[in-house]
Amino acid sequence: MKFSDKDIVEMIFFPVLNEACRVLDEGIAVKASDLDIAAVMGMGFPSYRGGIMFWADSLGSKYICSRLEEWSEMYGQFFKPCAYLLERAAKGTLLSAPLEQAKSRL
Repeated sequence: MKFSDKDIVEMIFFPVLNEACRVLDEGIAVKASDLDIAAVMGMGFPSYRGGIMFWADSLGSKYICSRLEEWSEMYGQFFKPCAYLLERAAKGTLLSAPLEQAKSRL
């Protein structure tokens, strides 16, 4: 198989982003900016990209969801988009947009 640099970056970071969406949906993190800081400070995500959620918003939830769905069909459930991502993509909403009831579970 031959993958472009863009495909490699997306195949690495889109599952991370999918998990970040789950974290927001489950109330483990209250704001997307919390995840941006955690990504930059904790896993070395490039700060000039603004964090993982900020970067995702620059790509668009519909694009990210469509790529994950495509890979899910080709490579299995690892790439299956979570409910939060599917909902945001269907509405065309930013992934970092606040939830109606942002309340921490911690």
